Amino acid sequence: MSEWAAIRDWTAELAGEAGQRAAQMLKQGAEASHKADGTVVTNIDTAIERFLRESITARFPDHAILGEEYGYEARDAGAPLWAIDPIDGTVNLANNLPGWGVSVALIADGEPVVGVVAFPLLGEIFAAAKGEGATLNGVPLPMLPLLHETTWDDTYAICSVSVRDVDFAGLPVRLRIHGSAALELCWVGAGRLVGAQSIGTSLYDVAAGILIAQEVGAETAWFSGDEWSALAMAFEGKRPQDILLTAPATRLNFIRERIRYRNR
Repeated sequence: MSEWAAIRDWTAELAGEAGQRAAQMLKQGAEASHKADGTVVTNIDTAIERFLRESITARFPDHAILGEEYGYEARDAGAPLWAIDPIDGTVNLANNLPGWGVSVALIADGEPVVGVVAFPLLGEIFAAAKGEGATLNGVPLPMLPLLHETTWDDTYAICSVSVRDVDFAGLPVRLRIHGSAALELCWVGAGRLVGAQSIGTSLYDVAAGILIAQEVGAETAWFSGDEWSALAMAFEGKRPQDILLTAPATRLNFIRERIRYRNR
């Protein structure tokens, strides 16, 4: 077993336990409030991030951590970086919708090498290690089909910001909004969606899901044409004027060529 596969298995256990803890807390009711940027946060988000940070630091004391609720915690220069979103899909959780998960990724040498997302209310754990493929509940996911176009029978995931800012009239797909970038990326990897896009997401939202999708043949790129970089996204932050696209490699350009910004 490779080093990344061993860490993937440990991470899957960690994310699974974190998801079960979150689900148990949810039964008691989530206490929601708003952060300074207006986004929703709950007591579950903060408790689960503390649990993840403590667990990762205990096993990998020299690694850095970037989390949604408590920011960046540095260790040695050049150390591997954990990107964690304790609850991706907080609005779903706060409204008792099941589409939320615990997303944990490890970045090394500038790219994701381990990615796990656990969806406790859906009973699904997606996991991947660089070069080892991706799994759903421990079962390998097949490679995505090499199709070049989309049809009106295909489903494509978008975010709420995309509804306002992007024109999809030229793209033959059925649009879907799930409220969790991690969930949508995992579903691209599972072949349930032909692609997914988001605007204004952070590394901890997408790192694990991107690796899971990539390991079965998807690619990720910016609509602007820039290459996606995990480290750049970690330290440059959100790109609210660009679209992050993930789709099977053969379909990515087809999608990019058929969407447009509104009012530009």
